Amino acid sequence: MAAAEPDGLTKDLQSAEFLNGEIAGFWKYLKRVGDRVYIAITAWDGDHYLIELTCDNYSVEPCLGRFVDPESLACVESAWPQGNETFGAWFKWQPANFFICWPGDRGGIAHHADWRQQKYWQQTGNPLAQYMEFLRTCLTVRGNGYRPRNKL
Repeated sequence: MAAAEPDGLTKDLQSAEFLNGEIAGFWKYLKRVGDRVYIAITAWDGDHYLIELTCDNYSVEPCLGRFVDPESLACVESAWPQGNETFGAWFKWQPANFFICWPGDRGGIAHHADWRQQKYWQQTGNPLAQYMEFLRTCLTVRGNGYRPRNKL
C-alpha cells in the first residue's frame, strides 16, 4: 500500500520558498494542529510574534491569520504587533476587531468583499510563503510603521 500523498499545505510547509524564510531567520514553523498552523515570526527589533493560520480549504480559500499568545494560544491584544497609522491599516489589534486587512487573508476579505474576486492568495504557487512574506515585510521594513513593544 502506497503512502498517502501529502496535502497542499504540507507540501508548502516543506517547500524551498518556505524553508528559505526559516533558514534566513524570518520565521519558524512550530506545529500544525489539524487545519491550523503556528509559526513564530521575527520583527526587525528581534521580537517574536506567533501567528496562527487557519488553513481549511487551503489554496481554494485564503488563510485566516490571527496573532496569538504563545502560552495560551488565545487571540489577545498583547499578542498582536502594533504600530503607527500605516501599520494599523493592515493589522487590526483592537479586541473587538482582530483581523489582518490584506487581500490574501480571509479576515480582510470579510471586511472588503470586493477583494474576493481578485483571488490574491492564488496568484502564486505557494499561498503560505506569500502570506509569510507579507508578514515579514510588514514587520521588518521600518517604513511600514511597526513599533516595538515596551519591554520591562
